[in-house]
Amino acid sequence: MQLVEGAKDTVVLGTNKKGAKFDETPEMRVLLDYDFWMDVRGVTCGDFMSVLESSTLVKNLDCGKDDEPIVSITFFDAVLYANEKSKNENLDTVYEYSKKTLDKAGHCVGLEGFSFHLDKEGFRLPTEAEWVKVASKADGKNFVFSESVKEFVNDFKGLLNNSIVENFAGASNTNEADERIVKGGYDYDLSSINLYSRSDIYAVTPSTLADYVGFRLALGAIPNATFLDQGGKKVNSPVKKVASALNLWDYTKTSKVKLVFKNEATGNLNYIDYTKENDVVEIEDTIPAYHPDISPDGSKVAFCTGIEGVDQTSRLYVRNLDPNGSGLVKLDVKSAAIPRWSVLVNGDTVITYVTNAGDNSNDKTFKSASTWQVTFMNGKFGTPIKLFDGSYHGGISEDESLAVTGSKVLRARVHKKEKTWYNKEQACNVSLAKDYSKRTAFLDFGGEIGAAFVGETYRVHEYLFIADSSGNLVQSVRAPEGFVFDHSEWATGRVNQNLVATLTNVEGAHSKIVLVHLADSSVTSLVEGEELWHPSLWIQGKSIALSSSSSWVSSSSQKSSSSAERIESSSSVKSSSSSVESGRVESSSSEEVASNSSSSRDDGKSSSSRNGDESSSSSSDNLVENFVLDEDSAGFYVKNNEFQEAHWSYKMELVWTYSDQADVAILGSSRAHHGVIPSLFSDKFFVVNFASAHGNLHSSHYMAINYILPHYKKLKYIIVDISFDRLWLTKENSFFYNSSPSIKGYVYDANHDFWKSGIPDGLLEMTRDVPKVSSYAANLTERGYMPLRGCSEWRGSPRPEKDKNWLDTGRVRLEETMGYLADIVELAAQRNIKVVGVEFPQNPNYKNVDAYGKYGLRNSDAPEIIERLNGLAQKYGNFTFFDQHKMGEHDYLEGMNYDDDHLCRTGAEQMTHRLDSLLKTLE
Repeated sequence: MQLVEGAKDTVVLGTNKKGAKFDETPEMRVLLDYDFWMDVRGVTCGDFMSVLESSTLVKNLDCGKDDEPIVSITFFDAVLYANEKSKNENLDTVYEYSKKTLDKAGHCVGLEGFSFHLDKEGFRLPTEAEWVKVASKADGKNFVFSESVKEFVNDFKGLLNNSIVENFAGASNTNEADERIVKGGYDYDLSSINLYSRSDIYAVTPSTLADYVGFRLALGAIPNATFLDQGGKKVNSPVKKVASALNLWDYTKTSKVKLVFKNEATGNLNYIDYTKENDVVEIEDTIPAYHPDISPDGSKVAFCTGIEGVDQTSRLYVRNLDPNGSGLVKLDVKSAAIPRWSVLVNGDTVITYVTNAGDNSNDKTFKSASTWQVTFMNGKFGTPIKLFDGSYHGGISEDESLAVTGSKVLRARVHKKEKTWYNKEQACNVSLAKDYSKRTAFLDFGGEIGAAFVGETYRVHEYLFIADSSGNLVQSVRAPEGFVFDHSEWATGRVNQNLVATLTNVEGAHSKIVLVHLADSSVTSLVEGEELWHPSLWIQGKSIALSSSSSWVSSSSQKSSSSAERIESSSSVKSSSSSVESGRVESSSSEEVASNSSSSRDDGKSSSSRNGDESSSSSSDNLVENFVLDEDSAGFYVKNNEFQEAHWSYKMELVWTYSDQADVAILGSSRAHHGVIPSLFSDKFFVVNFASAHGNLHSSHYMAINYILPHYKKLKYIIVDISFDRLWLTKENSFFYNSSPSIKGYVYDANHDFWKSGIPDGLLEMTRDVPKVSSYAANLTERGYMPLRGCSEWRGSPRPEKDKNWLDTGRVRLEETMGYLADIVELAAQRNIKVVGVEFPQNPNYKNVDAYGKYGLRNSDAPEIIERLNGLAQKYGNFTFFDQHKMGEHDYLEGMNYDDDHLCRTGAEQMTHRLDSLLKTLE
């Protein structure tokens, strides 16, 4: 490492170049006034393997020479390396997490509750500004950067602004895609490092693996780090979101989740809408805001100006849960504190409140206050109605037979009779479950009853206690090491095992908000900050029930069992290649399969079986069973929402959306994904684009045999992207070989033979509901096509990114991949479906270096593949080879390409019109 001194000169991030990516503009100047240390060169294979020598990853890693930069590791792998190195040298660890997820090779692809603390003196990834500062003076300071290796930096990816920012440390929270920044690589002319580039062609996430991305480390605390939110606004003390809707699914069973809380550092309410995966939103106002509670429909928030345990006048307000906090209304009463929403049996939405939330240990003072209820409709309060004397601000049960309160005594009103629970020991933060269980959650002060229940003495608020409807303790949850609880509240929603609370650290700061899940006593971090108070967590109620006309048609051999089942169809590749390996999987979830005549429904009623109609079944002779989908698995096509997962999850939504409409299906890689526009085909064709980034012929084969051919009964054409230069990508390079066997939705499909006997009712809806990265939802807007913004010119001196001689040693790979294509053609022929194999155009200047395309192959090797494709067309009359690259002699002109191997919108329009014309000739 080498010392880098703080200075008053500025570092330039971003660029003002015309046509630059929107998140790489404008130029932003950064002042770094602190000293730090930086690795002179990237972490090497030898370094990495020596520090993590006992890890599963190192045992499986084919790293290369000890002095070569480590690549093909994830951002999270780098984080674990940094932490381990800090431990080895007795330094603080900068990175914090609660649980890690490893893939089968040992790569870390997920860190639950991930956060970083730049004020700690430990090893970490450098910030983008630190990296640029060092790289801009690399020649004079002996720092070494590689022309072919990009490097992870620490920052969350976000927007830049045109001001001067001191000690900039990236975005305050992740964007929707959870992107990270990679730096490095040389400009097109190879003369200098590209300092402003922040990304790759595809989104880079913490679980991204690429053979050209590595990292180096920095050492040193960053004083007064400044962040920008996702809107580009400066944030000096950010509230950091550390859990996504996907992280919370196991606890909430829905993506429709909202969290609101008070940021005591600013005095304002903050909220997160997990449905939108937005940044933390702050509602700026001058009104003191305590004890917020989200309305039953999730659209509004009620709050008060008083606080539990303090004898004071309080005002009650309601406003919309939006960035402006619009629709603000005030309840016109003398005093109202601690609002709680509920819906009465008659359907009225009401707010319950108390006139005073002060110390309730004195009977006279307690009874001088009272509990009230007021309707709220069309943005207005109704007339308040007094319920009873006493300040029962902990909540009232639906049948009004139980009301509770605390601070300092745990009091209850049971069937109109006042009781004191918990032997009058001190209790606070009392909250009644928002269901019919009548459970009460509360915190205490290390009393005798609690100590007897947990079997040890403990600190104030160290345990969260749950009491039954009689006030008897039934459960406790201990706070994580180094913290105690505060501000505990039951979450609102159909999964009533969840509470939300703040955690107070040893310094007394309310630095975290957590979800407490009673089913397993787990504590999951939601957000971190300086002072976070009074959280309210809203979880939309959800019920999945089969309609009276819905059924799942199943052969008797399709019942779920614990035995392994095939993840690929039983058909084998018929060409000269070896047969397709059929991955085998175990069921990863519980399922409810009905017995002969009826099945359990979520509403508790039974639904009798009925014959499935012909439209949902491939065989009228099948045994008919009603089927309840497992909500933990059905449609759950994501695990970490990594880039490929996110893309494929939207493709699966398309699969279940258009199964009874489409007659043309497009399969392939990003070249087809960005290069064919379904909406531009003639009206006689209904086209859906199932191609996806990093797709190859194995993934096309997998989609075709398991989803498209079995379910698309109107299918007439399959358009398959061939990509000669990518024919070395076999099943080992396929998402469906590497990733899908560990993702619940695909396993669930496989264990039910991919629903080939009929798509179950509710599968599409559940697929839509699973949390997905919304920035990739553009997959849905044009039936799978995603345009690449910006058109450019073909580069004059492109270089292939893979050895162009790979066919010399990779012929077995060619045989395998061509076999997948042959199998698609043969299976399609059995249904009189025509297959068009498309070769997309690439930079014509590759031919100047005897390269076929971006990933190599000699130009002289291509005719052999063309001959084989022509032979496939002769053998199967349903196959047509459509060559648009033409050995580089194509007519896709300047301004039709996005980069060396992708078309922009203009080029995609030309490709689409030509495919449309071709299909008409095949009619």
